[in-house]
Amino acid sequence: MAEWIQSNEREKYDKQVKWCDLPSPALEMIYSFVSHEDQVNLSLVCRKWSEGFGSPSVWKTFRFTLTESQLSMDMCPVMKFVRKYSSMFRHLEIHLFILNEHLLYTWNRRFIEFLKLLTSNSQLISVKFQGLLWCFVDIDTPTYADIFRAIANFLGSQHHLKRVEFCHCLFGYQEGVKLLKNLTENTGGSLTHLVLRGFHRDEPKDEGQHSNRTQNLPTFVDLPSLTSLEIDYSLIFENMFTRHSAVIETLKNCQTRILLKMTIFVYDFIKVEGSKRLTTSDWTFLKQLYRNLQVEVNFETISPSRQRAEFFIVPYMPITQLNYDFTQYSFIHTNHSSLMEIDALCNHLLACNTNDHLVSLGLKWVLPIPDLSSTLLPFLYACKKLERFELFIASVNRIDVLLESLLENRPESLKRVLLNFSGREDEDCTALMILATKYVPLLESVGLNLRVDFNFRKTII
Repeated sequence: MAEWIQSNEREKYDKQVKWCDLPSPALEMIYSFVSHEDQVNLSLVCRKWSEGFGSPSVWKTFRFTLTESQLSMDMCPVMKFVRKYSSMFRHLEIHLFILNEHLLYTWNRRFIEFLKLLTSNSQLISVKFQGLLWCFVDIDTPTYADIFRAIANFLGSQHHLKRVEFCHCLFGYQEGVKLLKNLTENTGGSLTHLVLRGFHRDEPKDEGQHSNRTQNLPTFVDLPSLTSLEIDYSLIFENMFTRHSAVIETLKNCQTRILLKMTIFVYDFIKVEGSKRLTTSDWTFLKQLYRNLQVEVNFETISPSRQRAEFFIVPYMPITQLNYDFTQYSFIHTNHSSLMEIDALCNHLLACNTNDHLVSLGLKWVLPIPDLSSTLLPFLYACKKLERFELFIASVNRIDVLLESLLENRPESLKRVLLNFSGREDEDCTALMILATKYVPLLESVGLNLRVDFNFRKTII
């Protein structure tokens, strides 16, 4: 009887509401949450759903990524959609993820065709290139030239781009310069967000060649609307923001620019020897030009070096967020006695007046810190604007002294503290749970939000 009532109620409901009668906004919302393959299946439900499949809102965001099965087809369904709907694209993501190297040639051919279609049919607002370095593996010179030409022509055809991202592409240096030139000449006035991570390969710095190669490189003058930049500390970064005399002359009659956030990534493979680096004068000039400039610096290293810290972090550099990641330690490449200690890093930051600007600090340190509280607390107290502090360390030893000191004399601006420990012993976990139980409510009572995490994933290679 219950089953009959339930079935009867379902029939009444089905008569009242039909899927084909869904309003367009609801249908478009459904399409936005499913893959293109599922979108195709949904378009077969009824005539209205088929018409909804062709709505501009469905194709506003497009992700170009081809599966191995699609690459194996003579007629790729993705390319069919591109030919039909590319004029509706506004936000584009291009991802290369292929495990079968034998299909790379087909992917390259389809990619070139795809870019040519968009060059003719689309005007995008944002585009992201992800992982193109894999299509350059064992590639012949003519094919590389064809791909580069297609990308350059595509960027040259776009006049309304606001956000452009290149992640893990590794173009040649000269090709990278040409792409940036195409980009700034055609969209420099509209571009507000630019990401250049793994954008190009640094090449040997012959002085004559280096001078010739940087002549056509755009500078920050060519990006008047830019509000945020994410970039590796690289040749292109150095030359875009070095205080050239020609740039200064150009800016004499210009109003203050609007760049607000610069995020810089520093890795071990970025060489110090032969690099130009931005000096204190360069940063002072940039700060005058961009009054509200905030700089985030992200270090990732297996060998903390005083030389590298002093090279990349200079006095009066307006660093508001610093993340120093030393979570992997290589016994092969480094001598423990030659490593920079964490107190040396803090002392250098103080010498550079970094504490005057710092709002967020993240330290990940895989080796033991002998006296945690006396090493870190003086620096934390010197940071008058610091609101967030994250500490990832290997041992809970003497962490109680640090927490007790924060309880007795909390830095006035500090609001959030995250402590993450990667110990290996069960007793470490037990000790940490006891500390967390005691100090979390006490620190919250004085206005400090404390979070404590524990994991066993300390990586030593």
